[in-house]
Amino acid sequence: MKGSEILMQELKELEEKRKNREISAREFYLGLLELLGHLKEKLVQENISEDQIRKQIPLLLTFIKAQIKNLENRGG
Repeated sequence: MKGSEILMQELKELEEKRKNREISAREFYLGLLELLGHLKEKLVQENISEDQIRKQIPLLLTFIKAQIKNLENRGG
């Protein structure tokens, strides 16, 4: 199974558990963060073109800035 298929399966399992109320919102959140870490590991190993990288940077910047601002607002 390809890395993307494994990651998608992990995501589907998390979503299904949350939908069925088998896990709390916090557990879902932590699972998503763990999945994000797995995705990061795959992406840094991938050979991505400069054009693809340029297209992904704005999304990453928006996400990272929002998370840092939220952390700051919570006193972190």
